[in-house]
Amino acid sequence: MASSSLSSSLSSSLSSKKKKMMMMMMKKSCSTRRTQKKRFYSSASQEQQTTNSSAEKMLSIWLTRQAQLGNLDDDLVIVINSIAIACKQIMSLVKAAPLQGNIGLAGGKNESGDEQKKLDVIANDIFLNAVQKCGRSSVIVTEEEDHPVLSATNVGNGDYVVTFDPIDGSSNIDACVTTGAIFGIYSPGECDIDPTQSAEEIMKNCTENANQSGENLVAAGYCMFSSSCVFMITTGHGVFGFTLDEQIGEFVMSHEKLQIPDGKDMKRIYSGNNGNVQLWAPELREYVKKLQTGEIDGRKGDPWSYRYIGALIGDFHRTLLYGGIWLYPPDVKATEGKARLLYEVAPIAMIAEQANGMATRGKMADERVMEVKPMSIHQKSPMFVGSNSAVLGLQKFLKEH
Repeated sequence: MASSSLSSSLSSSLSSKKKKMMMMMMKKSCSTRRTQKKRFYSSASQEQQTTNSSAEKMLSIWLTRQAQLGNLDDDLVIVINSIAIACKQIMSLVKAAPLQGNIGLAGGKNESGDEQKKLDVIANDIFLNAVQKCGRSSVIVTEEEDHPVLSATNVGNGDYVVTFDPIDGSSNIDACVTTGAIFGIYSPGECDIDPTQSAEEIMKNCTENANQSGENLVAAGYCMFSSSCVFMITTGHGVFGFTLDEQIGEFVMSHEKLQIPDGKDMKRIYSGNNGNVQLWAPELREYVKKLQTGEIDGRKGDPWSYRYIGALIGDFHRTLLYGGIWLYPPDVKATEGKARLLYEVAPIAMIAEQANGMATRGKMADERVMEVKPMSIHQKSPMFVGSNSAVLGLQKFLKEH
């Protein structure tokens, strides 16, 4: 009996311990499931936040947000979005050009005397179609057209003057080297069409409306066609860059409030066509020699690096990211320079200034590009652009020599 009672008591004790252990295991298991469930919902919430954040960085949504903040109007948003769409189309054509037979010359010349490449003509048509169909421009100026193009589909109040070079550096296309498109959007202006006027008089009025200084730019940018398709834009509130995500077909912000490096952060890089240096003014030739020895900034024996792509967009983009100076002076063959003021030089100058850099011209490199009003839509201009200290250094050197 004693043995049976002891056995029963022991069994009861073991059973009680077993129940406690089972209860503890169940409690731990339930707690783990609750924790896992909580983590699952937390992860989903973070994923949703990430998705929302990514969406806000898309160019189209970012532009809409800027309009809501009062930084630009709805019509300007439509114009910029139209240009971005055109850039996507052109990027696809540039990538496929060798396969589609779109390399080589088209057989004509533009107003500036440049031989037109096949893609120059195609890209020009794409830009014109995109800007005209958006209905927010009154006058369009492009490198490939001799005269301003009047927009017949204007609606609302968006009478913007839109200017662009559809493919800068098109001579690089055959070699698959960096090219790009440059654009400027100028303040709305009147281009009234009087039926009693002759076609020449109407065109003269609209041309005068298009000839504005860079200070009238409300937006400027470029789209670089390279290893990535990068869309750089300023609307007067800093410089922002967007890279094309080909998986979703959208430009996504990759550079925010970009500043041209200066001081200790600046790369000592100069860019320009070294093959033409002997055609430059003597003082500029001497300046380049000082860059090559490092004497220009008191570091003899430590020369500046030289980089040159041969496409304005590619060389300026590198300067924008790394700092330094880009030289595009006049020479004995091109006394007024080679780049076009209205749709190349002025837009680049606006971007440079918005990124805390400088863009100048003139014998002493002290004439602010943004203040120059063109006398004709295809007027050419020299330019010196880059980090503040680099451009100021050039000015100092020229004044002393």
